[in-house]
Amino acid sequence: MCLLIGFIIILYVSYRLYQHFYPTPNISPNGKYILISGCDTGFGHGLAIEIDKQGFNVLAGVFSPENISSLQKELSSRATVFRLDITKQEDIDTTF
Repeated sequence: MCLLIGFIIILYVSYRLYQHFYPTPNISPNGKYILISGCDTGFGHGLAIEIDKQGFNVLAGVFSPENISSLQKELSSRATVFRLDITKQEDIDTTF
């Protein structure tokens, strides 16, 4: 039991030392745009909301036109929500 507790303490101290010497970079959201497709529901929807909260400019592509207004209500004015079907080349071309 003592060996297990000692191992956990060593892991924790190692992790804290790693965090101290190799900190995660702080990325400024100013002037940065992030394009996310599949923002109707699920992971893309949640990611668009979280990235918007962090101050990034979000370009959110949704498949269903009905979801555009509901997502726009959840995002700030920095975000742009538009219809995007990634299986159609003309939708991709108009996006970029």
